[in-house]
Amino acid sequence: MKINKLKFILICFIFIYAVTDIRSQNVGDETNQTISFSEFLNLVGKNNLAFLAEKCNVDIAEAEVIAQKILPDPDLEFEAADKTFKLELSYNLELGNKRGARVNLAKSQAEREKLALEYYYQELRAEATDLFLDAIQQKELLEVKKSSYDYMLQLSKSDSIRFSLGEITETDARQSKLEAVTLLNDLFEQEAVYKSSLVSLNQLMGKSSDILKIPSGKWDKLNREYRLSELVSEGLTNRVDLLTAHKNVEVLINQRKLVQAERKMDIGLSINYERDWHGFLPTRRSYTAGVTIPLKFSNLNKGAVKAAEFNVKQSKIQQQSTELQVQSEISQAFFYFEAAKKKVKQYQSGLLDESRKVLDGMLYKYKRGETSIMEVLIAERTYNEVHEQYLETMKGYVSCLVNLQKTCGIWDIEF
Repeated sequence: MKINKLKFILICFIFIYAVTDIRSQNVGDETNQTISFSEFLNLVGKNNLAFLAEKCNVDIAEAEVIAQKILPDPDLEFEAADKTFKLELSYNLELGNKRGARVNLAKSQAEREKLALEYYYQELRAEATDLFLDAIQQKELLEVKKSSYDYMLQLSKSDSIRFSLGEITETDARQSKLEAVTLLNDLFEQEAVYKSSLVSLNQLMGKSSDILKIPSGKWDKLNREYRLSELVSEGLTNRVDLLTAHKNVEVLINQRKLVQAERKMDIGLSINYERDWHGFLPTRRSYTAGVTIPLKFSNLNKGAVKAAEFNVKQSKIQQQSTELQVQSEISQAFFYFEAAKKKVKQYQSGLLDESRKVLDGMLYKYKRGETSIMEVLIAERTYNEVHEQYLETMKGYVSCLVNLQKTCGIWDIEF
């Protein structure tokens, strides 16, 4: 019996040494490079490949403005026969300010592309912020699991000694050891989740995964107080998609003007020089000038004009719909934000401390022999669950704040 007991004690110490060595080799292998939230957003704006590709749309639209400023090219025609040759220069004179209409349309389209790029960046900024918050959450969860594992590892060491002294049963010592093994496996899994979140940050920054940077920042200082009516007013003024809807109306109005301008007739101008080159001296030469006036019978069909007018009408209705959607989204985001803020207050009012006190109390009773190891494990798991739920709630609160500010078209988040 004593030999089995000594074997078990030896196995416990080997296990404690092994898991401590494994943890030092794997979990402690982290980079020391950190990155702040402002630095992260700056790198996302500079290096995100999808955003850089979207920027090209603005460059293309601005180049199109330059292209639309071009004037019609003149035509030079030369004909020759046995005894005569003819030289003719013709030019199509555009009327109805067609060139101006084309330029105005291209300018409004370029301005719409700039708004679209700004909208894309706001969406990207919100997505990047949420991933940054997720990385912080996974980092905090890793610390929780490390602390929990250390806690159970120390308890397992203590139980091994207490078992050798005959103070507790072999079952209790085995139970604490198995719990430490389980927590170590959870720790390994959480480490993988955490590092995967860092890889996602690198991808947004347009960087490879060779060097993973640790996000720095505290999110428990992001306290905000808002009034719904003020947020709605801000949203109707600042929302980029609403500004884009306004600009889309302008684009379609300019498109209608271009359709109307293109219905105006153009005049063809030409000058002609003809001479007979028979002999050394010309025997005959002539000059002619001409004007070509098209007969625009096609203007009797006003289908294109009506279609352009209906497009304008449709865009104005869509603009009104976007305004209602903005108000609805702001209200919904505000209600979710208020709910998340109340949930955070529940934890900050002492719920986390209470669960810790319960755990410490159970451990105290266990060491005095007044309770079983199962009661300690239940209290320990409850504390971990409460701590993890607190981190999830905090992350949810900040995510709701990010979504609310994005929905209102404002931004002052820094942590």
